[in-house]
Amino acid sequence: MARFLIVLMTFCLMIFCSAQNQNQEDLSGAETLDKSKISPESILNQSIEKLEQPISEEEKYEVRMKMADAYLKIKKPDFAKSTEMLFKAKEIAEKLDNTKLKAKIYGSIANQYSFLNFPDKIKPYLDLSKQQVDKLSNGYEKNFLTARLYIEYGNLEADKENFLVAKKDYQKALKFLGNIGNPNKKNIFQFRRAFYNMGVSYAYLKQNDSAEYFLNKALAIRDTENKEFKYFIYNTLAKVYIDKYENQRAIDSLETVLKEDAFKDNRLKSDMYKKLIASYKALNNKEKYIEYSEKLLELEPDVKDNNLKAINTAVSEEQKNLLEKISDKESYNQLLIFGCLLLIFVGGVSVFYINQKRKKEKLIYQNFISNLETKDTVEIAEQEPEVLVQEEKEKIAFSVPSSAETMILEKLEKFEASNKFTNSKLSVASLAVMFKTNPSYLSETIKKHKEKNFNNYINELRINYICKQILERPEFLNYKISYLAEEAGFSSHSSFTTVFKSITGISPSAFLREAEKKHKNI
Repeated sequence: MARFLIVLMTFCLMIFCSAQNQNQEDLSGAETLDKSKISPESILNQSIEKLEQPISEEEKYEVRMKMADAYLKIKKPDFAKSTEMLFKAKEIAEKLDNTKLKAKIYGSIANQYSFLNFPDKIKPYLDLSKQQVDKLSNGYEKNFLTARLYIEYGNLEADKENFLVAKKDYQKALKFLGNIGNPNKKNIFQFRRAFYNMGVSYAYLKQNDSAEYFLNKALAIRDTENKEFKYFIYNTLAKVYIDKYENQRAIDSLETVLKEDAFKDNRLKSDMYKKLIASYKALNNKEKYIEYSEKLLELEPDVKDNNLKAINTAVSEEQKNLLEKISDKESYNQLLIFGCLLLIFVGGVSVFYINQKRKKEKLIYQNFISNLETKDTVEIAEQEPEVLVQEEKEKIAFSVPSSAETMILEKLEKFEASNKFTNSKLSVASLAVMFKTNPSYLSETIKKHKEKNFNNYINELRINYICKQILERPEFLNYKISYLAEEAGFSSHSSFTTVFKSITGISPSAFLREAEKKHKNI
């Protein structure tokens, strides 16, 4: 089910983009930009300039929707900014009290929450959208938006693994699309995604022939506006092929997509890597299995970081809207007094909590230093790391010849003394080349003798190294955490902080604070 959720969430991004494209066609008329000819960067620049001009609220809504779409299509998609633009468009639609605009923006926000995997937020916005759609007069617009809603309700059921119910919702969506007539430029994407979702439902009902039929039907529809949608179809077809034990067909489909320069979606790429790893493992191709395992390890931290930024933006916008509504109520003064009292109480509790936390951090620091000095790093039993540097995927067990094992252990001893582990580009493959052995032998030897996998082994060496630098060289106390991360060999501030806490038990800032106290007492 985990793989399905990844596909479903990522696919919602495409739905969301399509919803925005539809809004632009409906509202902008002759001024709608042809995105096949204008780059998303140019659209953003033009939109920013237009917002500085005296334009109507309807035009501002249109511009915000264009920007939300463009932020997803720039070279490095900015999901946080895209989310921010959606909520700004929502403010305008509600200010205008425009039924049509509210129906669309609520649906688009539901799609965005689906992409961010906020299931509790999806249905409320879909219901808000349906309330507005029901107010519309019968005709094209009502049929079109109703079809979209049934697709989204189907996605919610699919997310709960109710695939039979989901399939019925998708069939209803196709019925309303049929009321419109044949696919055209405005609705072709909705036809295509309805066929696609039918195929996904059949795939998870293990009815692979029906799944392949509907997926190929979606693939056959020509849509020049959303060319990237074919990547999602190929990805789901690969799942169908894997379930039919046709692993080579799955590999051919996925690698065809990965070779395309236009393919930039890291979330979908991550899911494709996982399917390739499974397929190559089934075919016993160890070289390709290791190659795609390495690619997945490099890719996934960036995917998680991008998701986190978008989620934070969505939550911030929701809180902002809530505060604005509270300020409009007559009970504002009472709420303010209550809020002040609550802040005082929370402040007192926070001070007590911080003092207790500091005492605990001091004790953890002292224990860690004691073990570091005896070269016996303890594991913090009471804490489980939230997000570690990506662990190696389970690999095929290999028997390491004793001569090779002895050679690797000798080289590991020299490697640990050389500080070469601070190279941020170090991987099991590159270290294997340095040792003149293969990655499998190296990985198995580390697991056997160091009792941890390669990533945890390197992370522990890096953290112990930077801790010793802080303790032995007072100037390190003045360095920023980002510099310490780079010095230790981490590619990002966030990954360094997470790994540091998982190994030492406290955050880098807490460690620096305790180290500074120790230096002052010397």
